[in-house]
Amino acid sequence: MLNKILLSFGLNTKQRLVFNKVLELGTQPASNIARVTDLPRNSVRFILDELVKDGLLVKGNRGNTQYYTVETKENIIRHLKVRKLHLDQQLETQIKLVETFGAELNPNAHKTSSRRPKITFYEGTDGLEKVYEHTLTAKNKFIRSWANFDGMHEALPDYFASYYRRRHKKKIAITSIHPDSKMARFRKDLDAEEGRESILVPAEKYSWVSGIRVYDNFINITSWSEKLGIIIESPELAKSMASIFDLCARAAKEEEVEYEAALKKKKKKD
Repeated sequence: MLNKILLSFGLNTKQRLVFNKVLELGTQPASNIARVTDLPRNSVRFILDELVKDGLLVKGNRGNTQYYTVETKENIIRHLKVRKLHLDQQLETQIKLVETFGAELNPNAHKTSSRRPKITFYEGTDGLEKVYEHTLTAKNKFIRSWANFDGMHEALPDYFASYYRRRHKKKIAITSIHPDSKMARFRKDLDAEEGRESILVPAEKYSWVSGIRVYDNFINITSWSEKLGIIIESPELAKSMASIFDLCARAAKEEEVEYEAALKKKKKKD
């Protein structure tokens, strides 16, 4: 039954393992959890902090060391009720907007030439989620992506655990190029579980925060800091961007091999 509860929170295999160890051992520092789970210390610390955000763990300090313990049943329920209230408010806002401006949803409201790209703008957190939800309509079951895991999860901290699971369930694969970071390496370790091929490139050479995804006849763009999303529907533009991505991905894979080799060489010297 405990496993069923953890799955309902969208926790993956490693997250469930870490949570169960904290539950079993009681209040622990990240170093002890890393030792008993045989997982990298940085990954364990990241997982623990994610579980704190989910309301399942609580973090405290003893001296200069951070300790983690399982949250009480009452506080977990309180956390979930707050999230539910926030979601209800978001849905209520969306309902009011559709009721007020729904006439613009009429297909005849914005007649344009069939040769011109169709561009739709979305703003705010809800808009960013809508832009990402659209990728789940990919009929060709494949997404090409330039992305930044840190920017994504900072902008929508409670969204992506469910998104990854639902995309993988729909069997929509994705190849994505990312600047290297602790977050990127953590997610790359979950590529097989989340139906993704991550290509990591050195952040000191290649850095971006916004994301671009290409699928079917669509180019999907998100600006996380500006809370802006854009969906462009254009067969010609999407085909061009797909070709550009394929060229980038080939070069990025070569860059990744050289980059990883340089990191290993530096680690041996250190």
